[in-house]
Amino acid sequence: MTDGTAPSADVAREVLSTTRELTRRVRRAQRGTWFPLALLGVVVVAAAPFYRLGRHAVRCDPARGARGGVEIIHDGTCTQVVGWPSGVYWLIALVLAYAAIGAFYVYRARSRGVGARILPYVGSGIAAGLVFGIASAWARQLGLEDYSPGGPLAVGLVPLISIGLALLVLAQVEDNRPLLAFAAGYLVVAVLTCGVGTRRLELNTSFDLAPTWNFLPGLVVAGGVLLLGGACFALAERRRRA
Repeated sequence: MTDGTAPSADVAREVLSTTRELTRRVRRAQRGTWFPLALLGVVVVAAAPFYRLGRHAVRCDPARGARGGVEIIHDGTCTQVVGWPSGVYWLIALVLAYAAIGAFYVYRARSRGVGARILPYVGSGIAAGLVFGIASAWARQLGLEDYSPGGPLAVGLVPLISIGLALLVLAQVEDNRPLLAFAAGYLVVAVLTCGVGTRRLELNTSFDLAPTWNFLPGLVVAGGVLLLGGACFALAERRRRA
């Protein structure tokens, strides 16, 4: 009785081990990490014109403070900030980007004869993009500006955080520890870009640019991190194939 049970247990363990190994191989075959990173990096950098479109120099009395929609008073110049151009851009660009990422993963999976478990990432990315995009576009109307440690302008950059949160989901889907580490690092960059913790760390994320362009360093840094990450993951994948 005991002798008959032992081989069965060994076979079961061997089958389980083989199944786990096949699962790991399938997940590695499904990985296409470089594409979403590169595409989202381009999306982030391409947002710059829409942020600039929402900033206008207006006439006001600097001594009376910012009022009437004026957000920034800098060197005696008043700048009015309108959030909807960049917010609408994020809503459209992120939905299209995640749709393209989903199509890429499906095509890649079919060409390699494996399944594609990309729906959780695409769904979470679109959902987070919509929520953070709406928060960015209509922060004043929703009363969210007072909750931003970095001031009202930083609210417009919160869609950068949604990208990092979705990358955490992708790391889980792909069982990809390097991507998990990258996503955590990117989230730190995105949070600092939005002004959280910058005063305590004495960081100047606007680089003393004029208010009409002080959003640019954050976009360049966040987009650059994503593009660099995409290049590194693409190089690592190419080396694995070789």
